[in-house]
Amino acid sequence: MPDLTDIHIGARVASRRKLAGYTQRQLAEHAHLSLGIIRKVERGERPPTPSFLAGAARALHVTVEDLTGQPYRLHPQDDRIHAPITDVRAALRHWDLPGDWFEAPRPLAELRADVQTAMDHRVHGRLTRLGEVLPALIEELTASVHLRSGADKRRAARLLSLAYDMAHTFTYRLGYPDLRGQVEDRLRWSAQLSGDPLLMALAEYKRAETFKSAHEYGAGLRVLRAARERLEDETPSKGSEYLTVLGGIRLREITLASRDRDSDATAHHMDAARQVLDRMPARADRRQHSMVFGAGNLAIHEIQARLELRQVSEADKVIEATSLPGSVPPTRVSAFHINVARVHVEADRREQALLHLQKARRAAPQITRYKPMARDAALLLTMKYRRTTEELRSLSSWFGLE
Repeated sequence: MPDLTDIHIGARVASRRKLAGYTQRQLAEHAHLSLGIIRKVERGERPPTPSFLAGAARALHVTVEDLTGQPYRLHPQDDRIHAPITDVRAALRHWDLPGDWFEAPRPLAELRADVQTAMDHRVHGRLTRLGEVLPALIEELTASVHLRSGADKRRAARLLSLAYDMAHTFTYRLGYPDLRGQVEDRLRWSAQLSGDPLLMALAEYKRAETFKSAHEYGAGLRVLRAARERLEDETPSKGSEYLTVLGGIRLREITLASRDRDSDATAHHMDAARQVLDRMPARADRRQHSMVFGAGNLAIHEIQARLELRQVSEADKVIEATSLPGSVPPTRVSAFHINVARVHVEADRREQALLHLQKARRAAPQITRYKPMARDAALLLTMKYRRTTEELRSLSSWFGLE
């Protein structure tokens, strides 16, 4: 078994800090982080938050993935899930090749059915199966966009946008930031071609991901505000689809504001999200493309925001008051349990943390296995307690940590 103190995220932060020639105090000054928290994270006594990682990465001139250790390819079984990445890269490179470079695409109805199948893989967190179908689907839809005109071209662009959206999920989950940025550019292009205001809003929502990872929260919030205002101006129908996208943007604004440690802005966006929720025909979570909005996902984002703002007692209150409805998709159920586990790790409640990591695994196994915060929570639990239980050893082994 490897020395766990060498592979947890805090150990990587310490290693990169030393390579940069910084003391812990200097890193705290450059990254605008608490010296005490840096010490605890590096010792494996406290799990880092995403904003901690983004701030440290920016100060150390590395990527967040350099600190999390992604992409995770520690064992032979990881190879299959990463295998499609080469073909995804190729499909993204081919976006503007002339139409006659591609083979003739199938009818749009058949392509639409394949997109729906891929979306089902994404909703249930089946990353391996999603990756296996994405490259060829993107290639064929790219050809469809270039070889069609008029309304059919717009319909093809809509389907291509959905495929790019799924490629963003795939590359983000597996830890390929360079590809994620390319996907964001391609998605903005195809969404514009589709003429669909909801897809154009989705493209900006995804674009904000790069600002989030780069610790540029103010810039990301500006992108989201502009997207929200444009959506409100350009969407003729203000029905459930519109409200789901609008609510999804508000949830991302909550995330960025909390990572910026702006409690007032976070509260403002939470209130705004609740107002959108009140306009929904039902409070059940609804999905529009990759955006999920409803009472359940709002609670998930609030727990995450409370963690970022170091309001553990407030996070506990949200957890106590939350019972996820059946409308929450498996990937978001996993996110809920991972965030709850992080709260319990923070509060030194081992059994509860382990229980929720197990629940996250059951809800969406591949999403949980490749989630840095879930892996690190399991690692810290293993490091923190000399006498680990069989259940914790089993979970750590499943993560590939031994």
